[in-house]
Amino acid sequence: MSPRYLFTAVVLLVVSIASIASAQRPGRGARPTGDSSVSDPELLGLHKEFVSKAEKLAAEYERKKNLDGAREVYESMTRLIPEYEAAQLGLKRILNAQSTQDRKVVEVQANRDWQDTQIILVKGNPVHIEAKGTWFVVNETDANGLVIPKEIDPKNNKIKLGTLIGMIVSQPDVSKLKPFPIGTGTDFIAPETGRLVLRMFDVDPRDNKGSMSVLVQSTFGRP
Repeated sequence: MSPRYLFTAVVLLVVSIASIASAQRPGRGARPTGDSSVSDPELLGLHKEFVSKAEKLAAEYERKKNLDGAREVYESMTRLIPEYEAAQLGLKRILNAQSTQDRKVVEVQANRDWQDTQIILVKGNPVHIEAKGTWFVVNETDANGLVIPKEIDPKNNKIKLGTLIGMIVSQPDVSKLKPFPIGTGTDFIAPETGRLVLRMFDVDPRDNKGSMSVLVQSTFGRP
């Protein structure tokens, strides 16, 4: 049996027995699995066995640079035993590593439409973006003013003209995708896998000037 299958089996066993033990205690409500006040000797033994095996598996994945595997183990540990500090620290360490494993700096021109960064973001991975520089927003209009095109409108009236916005292209029909604001920087978990594209938030970018230097850090997908 592989380490991952063994780990999954232990998790399911601990959860099942914890549920049974809680249900069999008369006059007491269900306790969260991993509650430090659990007194059932068999359940406590399973908790210790789970923690021991899970920590060894997480350490093995980290040693092999398998960040996805290590993250899965630590996430399972924190779900089962939320107060376990070592698991919390391990998960934080992996998330930090994933957000900085790959990095790329791209130039985003103010006078162009959506620009392909050639970066593939992976669903579930943390992403860090920083933007530096200045650009000029130029708009010519009549008395009717400006209307933001539907295809770039993030549906957020707090977005200002000239804001750096992004989009994760995960399907051919980009009209169904929703742009998101980046501004000078943002951190988020990628909601889906796709190619990152960037542009200035403007009605018609062709008369704008300048560019932004944009740093993207994450664990990138491979074409």
